[in-house]
Amino acid sequence: MTSAVGLQPRTQEILHTLNLHDTLNARGNRMSETAFWGPDATGRLSRCTVGPEVTSPTPFPHVLVTDQGCTEGVFDDEISARGHRVQRPMELVHYACDSASDQHWPVTAYVRNHSSGAIEVWHTKYLIGADGAGSIVRHIAGLRRKPNGGEEVWAVADVWAHTDFPDARRRAAVWSSNGGCMLIPNKDNGMRVYVQLQRKHLNVLDGNIPGGFVHPSTALPENSTLLFEILQACLSEVMAPFTMDITRVAWISRYRVTQGIADRFVDPFQRTYLVGDACHTQSPKAGQSMNLGMMDSFNLTWKLALVLKGMAKPSLLESYEVERRHIANQFIEFDIKFAHIYLQKEALGSPEFFSVWKQSHGFISGCAHRYPEGLLTRASGVRARINQSAAEPLTPGKRLHTMTLTRHMDGTAVGLLEDMPSNGRFHLFVFAGKLMTFAIFKAMANFLSSSESPLTYFSKSTDSSSDSFQSENIRQGHVSNSFRYLDLFLIHTSNHLEIELCKLPKPFPRWGSRVYEDVGGLGHAAHGVSEKYGALALVRPDGYITAVTSLDNARGILDCLKDFMLETPSDYEMFDPGFHDSSSMGGSMV
Repeated sequence: MTSAVGLQPRTQEILHTLNLHDTLNARGNRMSETAFWGPDATGRLSRCTVGPEVTSPTPFPHVLVTDQGCTEGVFDDEISARGHRVQRPMELVHYACDSASDQHWPVTAYVRNHSSGAIEVWHTKYLIGADGAGSIVRHIAGLRRKPNGGEEVWAVADVWAHTDFPDARRRAAVWSSNGGCMLIPNKDNGMRVYVQLQRKHLNVLDGNIPGGFVHPSTALPENSTLLFEILQACLSEVMAPFTMDITRVAWISRYRVTQGIADRFVDPFQRTYLVGDACHTQSPKAGQSMNLGMMDSFNLTWKLALVLKGMAKPSLLESYEVERRHIANQFIEFDIKFAHIYLQKEALGSPEFFSVWKQSHGFISGCAHRYPEGLLTRASGVRARINQSAAEPLTPGKRLHTMTLTRHMDGTAVGLLEDMPSNGRFHLFVFAGKLMTFAIFKAMANFLSSSESPLTYFSKSTDSSSDSFQSENIRQGHVSNSFRYLDLFLIHTSNHLEIELCKLPKPFPRWGSRVYEDVGGLGHAAHGVSEKYGALALVRPDGYITAVTSLDNARGILDCLKDFMLETPSDYEMFDPGFHDSSSMGGSMV
């Protein structure tokens, strides 16, 4: 992870389902608006417009600004609470894959332990390269990153400053005849400053500061004084007639980036995967590097978990590159177009700039990402009647938008994300409207209670007592649900006080905590679902919709799952997902 600061709304939604958002939110700063500044007709710097940072429907209509240390600290605490730890300082030196001689532990990694000086030999099933733009994993795998745009060099710093600039607490994109900069408001009245360096600056700096981010330390990096002087001078020139005098520097670096994308996101053995900047890089203007990297990782890891548990076919992993390359290509195209407009002299005042910016809102926020047709996206098979003019119509490949519901059993209002923890399970949503007394609903319920039910068809459990679902949310799981791979949600628009849970057809009484009233049908309407016809939606563990169909086609959900789930699950022990070091695998330490 780079020294990124901004968590986009879709990233926040996912962090919320992991029960990490509240902690980060308490330590960060919400950035809700963006101001654009450029020269007016007289050449004086003036505000062109102020607009919302986020326009997509989301419970988090802002960018959450945190520093890297805070974000990593929250992640480390969660990992420790689960009985694991991140080992530091470790460095991958080399790795090799030999699936012919060792099918269970085909990857051998040679890792330098900088504390002991030893090179440890680790054996594992898969390797994920999340090691940045200069990825050693990508290099060893023989994969190449193809440049797709010019190189940009930025001076980047976290600072405190005395300023009379009126938009210092908004994101501000500023362009003047003297250059451009971007300001991001940090917590505690600080700010992140980006200034794109010109050739004259690079001529001064060349040979003094290495390319890429200089790692923050207790002391500022060598020659940072020179970089600071250039940064301050650029700010003074760009921001005139306003003043911005930096009083304190927490971190400063030179950031070199070339938009580009790797030729593959996975090695030829299908055992090594690249995520984040290791497989795609983009300019910092839209604040996407960390967000795209997190989304890559989240997309990949739930699939790996199912494969490692012996519940899914290894071919499921092929969808990772298909889906994430699709998003990366779209963003690189946007990034190049936006960068080109941004660097034009009249950029911030041009209709073209505002048009591109407005069109990109859903994409930048992550809320409008849509995966292409494929194994996990059955767009061509939609049989339900979905109103495509709705706010967030059920669409395969897009995320399921949250909604506020009333829990049937106790009348509590809950946000859907609260009851959808990221636990590696699929979710089957039954949008029943007012159909719970109709034959079509009862027939669907009968199928979900049969031996062909997608709820139990692939289950390892043979204990009938485990059929009842134990209440869960993002803050509390339940061990008795751990065997499940698919959760059931029933959302209806009837008065919950007029219908007894125990009188609903099986299997719904066993899922009592996942039955909800959609008061006024607002959730149905927002998702384009008619209360007269209803719909079924299969949602992936990462919250994206796989399939949408009618209430009379529950078998279609089973058929969809059969394409990538194992009908005879493999032994859990054989597919133990643990990362084994040399001592446990009889390896050696050099």
